[in-house]
Amino acid sequence: MAHVHAPIAIVGAGPVGLSMALGLAVHGVRSVLVERHHRTSERSKAPAIQQRTREVFRQWGVEDRFLEAGVLRRTLTLNAAAAGRRPLASIDMSELDREADRPGLLVLEQSETERLLLEAVRETGLCDLRFDTEAVRLRQDRDGATLSCRRNGPEYSLDAAFVVGCDGADSFVRDALGLPFEGFTYAIRPMLADVRITDERDQLPWPRIHNSRGGVTAALRLSDGLWRIIRLERGDPEKDDSVPDDEIEARVAETLGGGGCRIEWANRFRIHLRSAPRFRVDRVLLAGDAAHVHSPAGALGMNAGIQDAHNLAWKLAAVLDGGDAGRLLDAYDIERRDVVVESVSGYADVLTKVFLQAPAVVRAAAFVLLRLCLAIPPVRRRMLRRATMIDLGYQDSPLLDSRERAAGVRLPNPLLRSHEATHVRLYDLLPNGPAILDVAEHRDAGTALPLERVIRIGRGGYHDGSGLLRKLLGGRDGWIVVRPDRHVALARNTADGLGASVHRALGTQA
Repeated sequence: MAHVHAPIAIVGAGPVGLSMALGLAVHGVRSVLVERHHRTSERSKAPAIQQRTREVFRQWGVEDRFLEAGVLRRTLTLNAAAAGRRPLASIDMSELDREADRPGLLVLEQSETERLLLEAVRETGLCDLRFDTEAVRLRQDRDGATLSCRRNGPEYSLDAAFVVGCDGADSFVRDALGLPFEGFTYAIRPMLADVRITDERDQLPWPRIHNSRGGVTAALRLSDGLWRIIRLERGDPEKDDSVPDDEIEARVAETLGGGGCRIEWANRFRIHLRSAPRFRVDRVLLAGDAAHVHSPAGALGMNAGIQDAHNLAWKLAAVLDGGDAGRLLDAYDIERRDVVVESVSGYADVLTKVFLQAPAVVRAAAFVLLRLCLAIPPVRRRMLRRATMIDLGYQDSPLLDSRERAAGVRLPNPLLRSHEATHVRLYDLLPNGPAILDVAEHRDAGTALPLERVIRIGRGGYHDGSGLLRKLLGGRDGWIVVRPDRHVALARNTADGLGASVHRALGTQA
Protein backbone atom coordinates (compact mmCIF):
# COMPACT_ATOMS: atom_id res chain seq x y z
CA MET A 1 0.00 0.00 0.00
CA ALA A 2 1.38 3.39 -1.02
CA HIS A 3 2.07 5.99 1.67
CA VAL A 4 1.67 9.78 1.61
CA HIS A 5 3.09 11.93 4.40
CA ALA A 6 1.95 15.39 5.56
CA PRO A 7 2.08 17.44 8.76
CA ILE A 8 -1.71 17.86 8.72
CA ALA A 9 -4.42 15.82 6.96
CA ILE A 10 -7.83 17.44 6.46
CA VAL A 11 -10.98 15.53 5.57
CA GLY A 12 -13.64 17.53 3.74
CA ALA A 13 -13.33 20.37 1.21
CA GLY A 14 -16.31 22.46 2.20
CA PRO A 15 -15.87 26.02 3.50
CA VAL A 16 -14.46 24.77 6.81
CA GLY A 17 -11.96 22.31 5.35
CA LEU A 18 -10.76 24.86 2.80
CA SER A 19 -10.48 27.48 5.55
CA MET A 20 -8.47 25.01 7.61
CA ALA A 21 -6.05 24.51 4.72
CA LEU A 22 -5.79 28.26 4.08
CA GLY A 23 -5.32 29.11 7.76
CA LEU A 24 -2.52 26.55 8.06
CA ALA A 25 -0.87 27.85 4.88
CA VAL A 26 -0.92 31.41 6.26
CA HIS A 27 1.18 30.05 9.14
CA GLY A 28 3.47 28.21 6.71
CA VAL A 29 2.09 24.72 7.39
CA ARG A 30 1.64 22.14 4.64
CA SER A 31 -1.44 19.94 4.51
CA VAL A 32 -3.19 17.29 2.44
CA LEU A 33 -6.94 17.72 1.96
CA VAL A 34 -9.12 14.80 0.82
CA GLU A 35 -12.69 15.22 -0.45
CA ARG A 36 -14.89 12.37 -1.66
CA HIS A 37 -16.75 14.51 -4.19
CA HIS A 38 -15.19 15.52 -7.48
CA ARG A 39 -15.46 19.27 -6.83
CA THR A 40 -16.68 21.88 -4.36
CA SER A 41 -20.42 22.50 -3.94
CA GLU A 42 -22.42 24.11 -6.72
CA ARG A 43 -25.31 25.10 -4.42
CA SER A 44 -25.90 28.42 -2.69
CA LYS A 45 -26.53 26.80 0.74
CA ALA A 46 -25.26 29.21 3.44
CA PRO A 47 -25.33 32.65 1.74
CA ALA A 48 -24.18 34.98 4.55
CA ILE A 49 -20.70 35.92 5.80
CA GLN A 50 -20.65 37.68 9.15
CA GLN A 51 -18.35 40.50 10.24
CA ARG A 52 -16.11 38.30 12.40
CA THR A 53 -15.57 35.89 9.51
CA ARG A 54 -14.66 38.80 7.24
CA GLU A 55 -12.01 39.76 9.79
CA VAL A 56 -10.60 36.24 9.52
CA PHE A 57 -10.54 36.52 5.72
CA ARG A 58 -8.83 39.91 5.98
CA GLN A 59 -6.10 38.41 8.16
CA TRP A 60 -5.62 35.69 5.56
CA GLY A 61 -5.36 38.29 2.79
CA VAL A 62 -8.51 37.28 0.88
CA GLU A 63 -11.29 39.59 2.11
CA ASP A 64 -11.22 41.86 -0.93
CA ARG A 65 -12.04 39.07 -3.35
CA PHE A 66 -15.08 38.16 -1.25
CA LEU A 67 -16.27 41.76 -1.11
CA GLU A 68 -15.94 42.03 -4.88
CA ALA A 69 -17.96 38.84 -5.42
CA GLY A 70 -20.75 39.51 -2.92
CA VAL A 71 -23.09 42.27 -1.76
CA LEU A 72 -22.23 44.01 1.52
CA ARG A 73 -25.34 45.14 3.39
CA ARG A 74 -24.39 47.72 6.02
CA THR A 75 -28.05 48.43 6.69
CA LEU A 76 -30.42 45.49 6.80
CA THR A 77 -34.11 46.29 6.58
CA LEU A 78 -36.54 43.44 7.18
CA ASN A 79 -39.34 44.25 4.75
CA ALA A 80 -42.89 43.01 5.23
CA ALA A 81 -43.94 41.29 2.01
CA ALA A 82 -47.49 42.62 2.22
CA ALA A 83 -47.94 45.84 0.24
CA GLY A 84 -48.21 49.03 2.29
CA ARG A 85 -46.85 47.52 5.51
CA ARG A 86 -44.08 49.24 7.47
CA PRO A 87 -40.70 47.48 7.67
CA LEU A 88 -40.56 44.89 10.43
CA ALA A 89 -37.18 46.24 11.60
CA SER A 90 -34.16 48.12 10.29
CA ILE A 91 -30.64 47.34 11.49
CA ASP A 92 -27.85 49.84 10.81
CA MET A 93 -24.54 48.09 11.40
CA SER A 94 -22.45 51.20 10.80
CA GLU A 95 -22.85 51.88 14.53
CA LEU A 96 -20.02 49.36 14.98
CA ASP A 97 -17.58 51.42 12.87
CA ARG A 98 -15.63 52.39 15.98
CA GLU A 99 -14.49 48.81 16.59
CA ALA A 100 -14.80 47.13 13.18
CA ASP A 101 -13.97 47.97 9.59
CA ARG A 102 -17.03 48.44 7.36
CA PRO A 103 -19.35 46.32 9.53
CA GLY A 104 -22.11 44.61 7.62
CA LEU A 105 -23.54 41.35 6.36
CA LEU A 106 -21.88 40.04 3.20
CA VAL A 107 -24.35 38.14 1.04
CA LEU A 108 -22.60 35.57 -1.11
CA GLU A 109 -23.63 32.13 -2.32
CA GLN A 110 -21.76 29.31 -0.58
CA SER A 111 -20.70 27.94 -3.95
CA GLU A 112 -18.84 31.23 -4.52
CA THR A 113 -17.39 31.16 -1.01
CA GLU A 114 -15.99 27.70 -1.66
CA ARG A 115 -14.70 28.68 -5.11
CA LEU A 116 -12.83 31.67 -3.69
CA LEU A 117 -11.39 29.68 -0.80
CA LEU A 118 -10.30 26.93 -3.18
CA GLU A 119 -8.61 29.50 -5.40
CA ALA A 120 -6.79 31.00 -2.41
CA VAL A 121 -5.68 27.60 -1.11
CA ARG A 122 -4.25 26.66 -4.49
CA GLU A 123 -2.37 29.95 -4.69
CA THR A 124 -0.49 29.13 -1.47
CA GLY A 125 1.11 26.02 -2.97
CA LEU A 126 1.07 24.49 0.52
CA CYS A 127 -1.94 22.17 0.24
CA ASP A 128 -2.17 18.92 -1.72
CA LEU A 129 -5.85 18.91 -2.74
CA ARG A 130 -7.26 15.46 -3.54
CA PHE A 131 -10.82 15.37 -4.83
CA ASP A 132 -12.63 12.09 -5.63
CA THR A 133 -10.81 10.67 -2.61
CA GLU A 134 -12.67 8.98 0.23
CA ALA A 135 -11.29 8.43 3.71
CA VAL A 136 -12.33 4.91 4.73
CA ARG A 137 -10.34 4.13 7.89
CA LEU A 138 -8.64 6.08 10.64
CA ARG A 139 -6.17 5.00 13.28
CA GLN A 140 -3.80 6.88 15.54
CA ASP A 141 -1.03 6.30 18.06
CA ARG A 142 1.24 8.49 20.17
CA ASP A 143 3.33 9.48 17.14
CA GLY A 144 0.68 10.37 14.59
CA ALA A 145 -2.49 9.39 12.76
CA THR A 146 -3.11 7.45 9.56
CA LEU A 147 -6.01 7.75 7.14
CA SER A 148 -6.70 4.97 4.69
CA CYS A 149 -7.95 6.63 1.51
CA ARG A 150 -9.43 5.28 -1.68
CA ARG A 151 -9.57 6.82 -5.13
CA ASN A 152 -10.65 4.82 -8.14
CA GLY A 153 -9.48 1.49 -6.79
CA PRO A 154 -6.65 0.58 -4.42
CA GLU A 155 -6.34 2.12 -0.98
CA TYR A 156 -3.35 4.12 0.14
CA SER A 157 -2.23 5.43 3.53
CA LEU A 158 -2.01 9.09 4.42
CA ASP A 159 0.25 9.56 7.43
CA ALA A 160 0.04 12.83 9.34
CA ALA A 161 1.00 14.31 12.67
CA PHE A 162 -2.64 15.39 13.09
CA VAL A 163 -5.97 14.83 11.32
CA VAL A 164 -8.76 17.44 11.22
CA GLY A 165 -12.27 16.27 10.38
CA CYS A 166 -14.16 18.98 8.50
CA ASP A 167 -16.47 16.53 6.77
CA GLY A 168 -19.90 17.72 7.78
CA ALA A 169 -22.75 16.52 9.96
CA ASP A 170 -22.43 12.92 8.69
CA SER A 171 -18.73 13.00 9.55
CA PHE A 172 -16.68 9.89 8.85
CA VAL A 173 -13.99 11.20 11.20
CA ARG A 174 -16.39 11.71 14.12
CA ASP A 175 -17.85 8.23 13.60
CA ALA A 176 -14.35 6.72 13.39
CA LEU A 177 -13.61 8.25 16.81
CA GLY A 178 -16.77 6.69 18.21
CA LEU A 179 -18.11 10.06 19.36
CA PRO A 180 -21.88 10.51 19.69
CA PHE A 181 -23.64 13.49 18.13
CA GLU A 182 -25.85 14.55 21.01
CA GLY A 183 -28.86 16.82 20.71
CA PHE A 184 -32.25 16.88 18.99
CA THR A 185 -34.10 17.60 15.76
CA TYR A 186 -36.56 20.50 15.58
CA ALA A 187 -40.15 19.78 14.54
CA ILE A 188 -39.61 22.01 11.50
CA ARG A 189 -39.09 21.06 7.86
CA PRO A 190 -37.60 24.14 6.20
CA MET A 191 -38.04 24.40 2.47
CA LEU A 192 -35.26 26.12 0.54
CA ALA A 193 -35.51 27.05 -3.11
CA ASP A 194 -33.35 29.12 -5.46
CA VAL A 195 -35.40 30.77 -8.19
CA ARG A 196 -34.69 33.05 -11.13
CA ILE A 197 -36.71 36.26 -11.40
CA THR A 198 -36.35 38.17 -14.67
CA ASP A 199 -38.95 40.94 -14.32
CA GLU A 200 -39.30 44.09 -12.19
CA ARG A 201 -39.69 42.03 -9.00
CA ASP A 202 -35.93 41.54 -9.06
CA GLN A 203 -35.62 45.17 -7.91
CA LEU A 204 -37.81 44.76 -4.82
CA PRO A 205 -36.18 45.66 -1.47
CA TRP A 206 -34.98 42.63 0.46
CA PRO A 207 -34.96 40.58 2.61
CA ARG A 208 -38.74 40.16 2.45
CA ILE A 209 -40.78 38.35 5.09
CA HIS A 210 -44.32 36.98 5.00
CA ASN A 211 -45.72 35.99 8.41
CA SER A 212 -48.80 33.77 8.28
CA ARG A 213 -50.67 31.40 10.56
CA GLY A 214 -49.10 28.41 8.83
CA GLY A 215 -45.51 29.60 9.07
CA VAL A 216 -43.05 32.22 7.88
CA THR A 217 -41.66 32.69 4.37
CA ALA A 218 -38.62 34.82 3.54
CA ALA A 219 -37.00 35.92 0.29
CA LEU A 220 -33.34 36.92 0.02
CA ARG A 221 -31.69 38.23 -3.15
CA LEU A 222 -28.43 36.32 -3.70
CA SER A 223 -27.33 37.98 -6.94
CA ASP A 224 -28.81 39.55 -10.08
CA GLY A 225 -32.00 37.63 -10.76
CA LEU A 226 -31.33 34.86 -8.24
CA TRP A 227 -33.46 34.70 -5.08
CA ARG A 228 -33.45 32.32 -2.13
CA ILE A 229 -36.93 31.41 -0.91
CA ILE A 230 -37.13 30.02 2.62
CA ARG A 231 -40.27 28.52 4.15
CA LEU A 232 -40.37 27.45 7.78
CA GLU A 233 -43.34 25.79 9.40
CA ARG A 234 -43.99 23.28 12.12
CA GLY A 235 -44.52 19.79 10.83
CA ASP A 236 -43.42 16.22 10.54
CA PRO A 237 -39.58 16.10 10.50
CA GLU A 238 -39.85 12.95 8.38
CA LYS A 239 -41.80 14.69 5.60
CA ASP A 240 -40.56 13.93 2.10
CA ASP A 241 -37.57 16.02 0.95
CA SER A 242 -39.02 16.80 -2.48
CA VAL A 243 -40.87 20.08 -3.04
CA PRO A 244 -43.63 20.39 -5.68
CA ASP A 245 -43.24 23.27 -8.14
CA ASP A 246 -46.65 24.70 -7.24
CA GLU A 247 -45.60 25.00 -3.58
CA ILE A 248 -42.48 26.95 -4.56
CA GLU A 249 -44.51 29.20 -6.86
CA ALA A 250 -46.95 29.90 -4.01
CA ARG A 251 -44.08 30.91 -1.71
CA VAL A 252 -42.64 33.17 -4.41
CA ALA A 253 -46.04 34.85 -4.76
CA GLU A 254 -46.22 35.37 -0.97
CA THR A 255 -42.95 37.23 -0.81
CA LEU A 256 -42.38 38.71 -4.28
CA GLY A 257 -45.83 38.85 -5.82
CA GLY A 258 -47.34 37.06 -8.79
CA GLY A 259 -45.37 36.31 -11.94
CA GLY A 260 -43.27 33.57 -13.43
CA CYS A 261 -40.03 32.20 -12.07
CA ARG A 262 -37.52 29.55 -13.04
CA ILE A 263 -36.77 27.05 -10.30
CA GLU A 264 -33.05 26.37 -10.11
CA TRP A 265 -33.07 24.04 -7.12
CA ALA A 266 -35.26 23.14 -4.15
CA ASN A 267 -35.27 20.77 -1.21
CA ARG A 268 -36.48 20.25 2.33
CA PHE A 269 -34.11 19.91 5.23
CA ARG A 270 -34.10 18.91 8.85
CA ILE A 271 -32.84 21.37 11.46
CA HIS A 272 -30.77 19.90 14.26
CA LEU A 273 -29.15 21.14 17.43
CA ARG A 274 -26.30 18.69 18.04
CA SER A 275 -22.67 18.62 19.07
CA ALA A 276 -19.92 16.15 19.81
CA PRO A 277 -18.96 15.90 23.50
CA ARG A 278 -15.35 16.61 22.53
CA PHE A 279 -13.75 18.34 19.56
CA ARG A 280 -10.42 16.60 20.14
CA VAL A 281 -9.38 12.99 20.70
CA ASP A 282 -5.59 12.86 20.96
CA ARG A 283 -4.24 13.65 17.46
CA VAL A 284 -7.61 13.93 15.73
CA LEU A 285 -9.72 17.09 15.86
CA LEU A 286 -13.16 18.10 14.62
CA ALA A 287 -14.29 21.43 13.16
CA GLY A 288 -17.45 22.86 11.66
CA ASP A 289 -20.51 20.66 11.17
CA ALA A 290 -18.48 17.57 12.03
CA ALA A 291 -18.32 18.96 15.57
CA HIS A 292 -21.55 20.96 15.89
CA VAL A 293 -24.73 21.80 14.00
CA HIS A 294 -27.52 24.18 14.90
CA SER A 295 -30.41 26.08 13.41
CA PRO A 296 -29.69 28.36 10.43
CA ALA A 297 -31.50 31.18 12.25
CA GLY A 298 -29.10 34.09 12.44
CA ALA A 299 -26.87 32.72 9.63
CA LEU A 300 -24.12 31.61 12.02
CA GLY A 301 -23.37 27.96 11.21
CA MET A 302 -20.84 28.19 8.37
CA ASN A 303 -19.30 31.23 10.04
CA ALA A 304 -18.79 29.35 13.30
CA GLY A 305 -17.04 26.56 11.39
CA ILE A 306 -14.66 28.94 9.63
CA GLN A 307 -13.91 30.51 13.00
CA ASP A 308 -13.13 27.01 14.34
CA ALA A 309 -10.47 26.74 11.64
CA HIS A 310 -9.10 30.18 12.52
CA ASN A 311 -8.74 29.19 16.17
CA LEU A 312 -7.16 25.82 15.40
CA ALA A 313 -4.74 26.80 12.61
CA TRP A 314 -2.37 28.87 14.74
CA LYS A 315 -2.44 26.27 17.52
CA LEU A 316 -1.49 23.43 15.17
CA ALA A 317 1.27 25.60 13.70
CA ALA A 318 2.55 26.29 17.23
CA VAL A 319 2.49 22.58 18.10
CA LEU A 320 4.49 21.70 14.98
CA ASP A 321 6.95 24.43 15.99
CA GLY A 322 7.58 22.77 19.35
CA GLY A 323 4.73 24.16 21.44
CA ASP A 324 2.90 22.31 24.18
CA ALA A 325 0.56 20.06 22.19
CA GLY A 326 -1.60 19.07 25.12
CA ARG A 327 -2.30 22.59 26.29
CA LEU A 328 -2.66 24.12 22.84
CA LEU A 329 -5.04 21.51 21.45
CA ASP A 330 -7.03 21.11 24.65
CA ALA A 331 -7.46 24.90 24.50
CA TYR A 332 -8.99 24.56 21.01
CA ASP A 333 -11.44 21.96 22.31
CA ILE A 334 -12.46 23.95 25.38
CA GLU A 335 -12.56 27.39 23.73
CA ARG A 336 -14.58 26.40 20.70
CA ARG A 337 -17.01 24.14 22.55
CA ASP A 338 -17.67 26.95 24.99
CA VAL A 339 -18.28 29.51 22.25
CA VAL A 340 -20.22 27.34 19.81
CA VAL A 341 -22.25 25.08 22.07
CA GLU A 342 -23.01 27.59 24.83
CA SER A 343 -23.19 30.86 22.88
CA VAL A 344 -23.74 30.44 19.13
CA SER A 345 -26.05 27.41 19.34
CA GLY A 346 -27.97 28.92 22.25
CA TYR A 347 -28.51 32.19 20.37
CA ALA A 348 -29.67 30.35 17.23
CA ASP A 349 -32.00 28.20 19.36
CA VAL A 350 -33.70 31.28 20.85
CA LEU A 351 -34.16 32.82 17.39
CA THR A 352 -35.58 29.54 16.12
CA LYS A 353 -38.12 29.16 18.92
CA VAL A 354 -39.25 32.80 18.78
CA PHE A 355 -39.23 33.56 15.06
CA LEU A 356 -39.63 30.13 13.43
CA GLN A 357 -41.52 27.79 15.75
CA ALA A 358 -43.86 30.18 17.56
CA PRO A 359 -47.40 31.02 16.34
CA ALA A 360 -47.82 33.95 13.95
CA VAL A 361 -49.10 36.27 16.68
CA VAL A 362 -46.00 35.61 18.78
CA ARG A 363 -43.74 36.25 15.78
CA ALA A 364 -45.55 39.52 15.10
CA ALA A 365 -45.08 40.57 18.73
CA ALA A 366 -41.41 39.56 18.54
CA PHE A 367 -40.85 41.89 15.60
CA VAL A 368 -42.47 44.74 17.55
CA LEU A 369 -40.21 43.97 20.53
CA LEU A 370 -37.22 43.87 18.17
CA ARG A 371 -38.01 47.40 16.93
CA LEU A 372 -38.34 48.64 20.51
CA CYS A 373 -35.01 47.08 21.53
CA LEU A 374 -33.24 48.57 18.52
CA ALA A 375 -34.41 52.01 19.66
CA ILE A 376 -32.41 51.73 22.92
CA PRO A 377 -28.72 52.48 22.13
CA PRO A 378 -27.00 50.15 24.67
CA VAL A 379 -29.37 47.29 23.84
CA ARG A 380 -29.04 47.94 20.10
CA ARG A 381 -25.24 47.84 20.32
CA ARG A 382 -25.31 44.60 22.29
CA MET A 383 -27.64 43.03 19.74
CA LEU A 384 -25.49 44.20 16.81
CA ARG A 385 -22.32 42.79 18.36
CA ARG A 386 -24.02 39.43 18.92
CA ALA A 387 -25.54 39.29 15.42
CA THR A 388 -22.18 40.06 13.75
CA MET A 389 -20.31 37.58 16.03
CA ILE A 390 -17.77 40.17 17.19
CA ASP A 391 -18.84 39.73 20.81
CA LEU A 392 -17.64 36.11 20.95
CA GLY A 393 -14.80 35.62 23.38
CA TYR A 394 -13.21 32.76 25.28
CA GLN A 395 -13.87 32.45 28.99
CA ASP A 396 -11.18 30.05 30.15
CA SER A 397 -8.85 27.38 28.77
CA PRO A 398 -5.36 25.96 29.39
CA LEU A 399 -4.00 29.06 27.61
CA LEU A 400 -6.14 31.66 29.35
CA ASP A 401 -6.17 32.79 32.94
CA SER A 402 -9.55 34.23 33.85
CA ARG A 403 -7.87 36.35 36.53
CA GLU A 404 -6.09 38.32 33.78
CA ARG A 405 -7.90 41.40 32.55
CA ALA A 406 -9.65 40.99 29.16
CA ALA A 407 -8.38 37.42 28.73
CA GLY A 408 -10.05 35.81 25.71
CA VAL A 409 -12.01 38.78 24.35
CA ARG A 410 -11.87 39.68 20.69
CA LEU A 411 -9.43 42.55 20.17
CA PRO A 412 -11.33 45.61 18.88
CA ASN A 413 -10.24 46.99 15.53
CA PRO A 414 -10.26 50.79 15.95
CA LEU A 415 -9.08 53.30 13.38
CA LEU A 416 -5.67 54.62 14.47
CA ARG A 417 -3.88 57.82 13.47
CA SER A 418 -0.15 57.85 12.80
CA HIS A 419 2.35 60.70 13.32
CA GLU A 420 1.93 61.51 9.62
CA ALA A 421 -1.84 61.96 10.19
CA THR A 422 -2.63 58.92 8.08
CA HIS A 423 -5.21 56.44 9.31
CA VAL A 424 -5.00 52.68 9.58
CA ARG A 425 -7.04 49.96 11.21
CA LEU A 426 -5.28 48.20 14.08
CA TYR A 427 -5.73 44.76 12.52
CA ASP A 428 -3.76 45.87 9.46
CA LEU A 429 -0.72 46.48 11.68
CA LEU A 430 -0.81 43.05 13.31
CA PRO A 431 1.24 40.07 12.11
CA ASN A 432 -0.18 36.58 11.64
CA GLY A 433 1.67 35.67 14.81
CA PRO A 434 1.39 37.11 18.33
CA ALA A 435 2.02 40.75 19.18
CA ILE A 436 2.10 43.17 22.10
CA LEU A 437 0.31 46.51 22.12
CA ASP A 438 2.46 48.86 24.18
CA VAL A 439 -0.12 51.39 25.36
CA ALA A 440 1.75 54.41 26.70
CA GLU A 441 0.00 57.72 27.21
CA HIS A 442 2.39 58.95 29.93
CA ARG A 443 5.50 56.78 30.02
CA ASP A 444 8.38 56.48 27.56
CA ALA A 445 9.46 53.30 25.79
CA GLY A 446 12.18 51.18 27.29
CA THR A 447 10.63 48.07 28.87
CA ALA A 448 12.07 44.84 27.45
CA LEU A 449 9.17 42.84 26.04
CA PRO A 450 8.98 39.07 25.36
CA LEU A 451 7.66 39.27 21.77
CA GLU A 452 9.32 40.55 18.63
CA ARG A 453 6.30 42.40 17.27
CA VAL A 454 5.40 45.44 19.39
CA ILE A 455 2.95 48.14 18.32
CA ARG A 456 3.19 51.41 20.20
CA ILE A 457 -0.11 53.10 21.06
CA GLY A 458 0.22 56.58 22.54
CA ARG A 459 3.43 58.59 22.95
CA GLY A 460 5.74 57.93 20.04
CA GLY A 461 3.25 55.68 18.30
CA TYR A 462 -0.29 55.52 16.97
CA HIS A 463 -3.17 57.48 18.48
CA ASP A 464 -6.35 55.58 19.38
CA GLY A 465 -9.12 58.14 19.40
CA SER A 466 -11.75 55.51 20.17
CA GLY A 467 -10.40 54.83 23.65
CA LEU A 468 -11.22 51.15 23.22
CA LEU A 469 -7.68 49.93 23.92
CA ARG A 470 -7.40 51.97 27.11
CA LYS A 471 -10.77 50.60 28.16
CA LEU A 472 -9.50 47.04 27.61
CA LEU A 473 -6.44 47.85 29.66
CA GLY A 474 -8.30 49.61 32.44
CA GLY A 475 -5.82 52.49 32.41
CA ARG A 476 -3.73 54.77 30.23
CA ASP A 477 -0.48 52.78 30.39
CA GLY A 478 0.23 49.07 30.07
CA TRP A 479 0.50 46.12 27.72
CA ILE A 480 -2.04 44.07 25.77
CA VAL A 481 -0.85 40.66 24.54
CA VAL A 482 -2.61 39.62 21.32
CA ARG A 483 -2.83 36.01 20.18
CA PRO A 484 -2.43 35.06 16.50
CA ASP A 485 -6.23 34.76 16.22
CA ARG A 486 -6.68 38.41 17.29
CA HIS A 487 -8.05 37.52 20.72
CA VAL A 488 -6.54 39.10 23.80
CA ALA A 489 -4.35 36.81 25.89
CA LEU A 490 -4.05 39.32 28.72
CA ALA A 491 -3.97 43.05 29.48
CA ARG A 492 -2.09 44.47 32.44
CA ASN A 493 -0.60 47.66 33.76
CA THR A 494 2.63 46.14 35.07
CA ALA A 495 5.34 44.23 33.23
CA ASP A 496 6.14 42.05 36.26
CA GLY A 497 6.05 38.41 35.17
CA LEU A 498 4.90 39.38 31.69
CA GLY A 499 7.31 37.01 29.93
CA ALA A 500 6.08 33.93 31.80
CA SER A 501 2.46 34.92 31.21
CA VAL A 502 3.06 35.32 27.48
CA HIS A 503 4.62 31.87 27.20
CA ARG A 504 1.67 30.39 29.06
CA ALA A 505 -0.84 32.17 26.83
CA LEU A 506 0.87 31.02 23.62
CA GLY A 507 1.69 27.47 24.74
CA THR A 508 5.43 28.00 24.19
CA GLN A 509 8.42 27.12 26.29
CA ALA A 510 10.10 29.90 28.30
